[in-house]
Amino acid sequence: MCANGLQFWTIIGGIPDEVGGTSAATPTVAGIVSLLNDARLAQNKSSLGLVNPLFYAHPEVFTDILTGTNSGGGGCNGTAGYPALKGWDPVTGIGSPRFDKLLALVTSLP
Repeated sequence: MCANGLQFWTIIGGIPDEVGGTSAATPTVAGIVSLLNDARLAQNKSSLGLVNPLFYAHPEVFTDILTGTNSGGGGCNGTAGYPALKGWDPVTGIGSPRFDKLLALVTSLP
């Protein structure tokens, strides 16, 4: 799953600060999963548990990112980076989540 990790504003000790990267994207994805679990619990259903198999089985609930590349820095060990491709790719994963579609999917499951 790809979550935009740029230009996230936080307030630390009363001082606004812009953060980014995995430190911004990971809690965003966790928040999405939490909202999906909340919707299921409201229907007296179980929480989702491990979501990776579910997400990979339903790429239609994500927007596939087809253009762009990472710069090759930040953990790519000085490589030229990776391009966004149709379907799964190492820079955008399975794509950007569509909350409306994810919600419809998980609330339709037993």
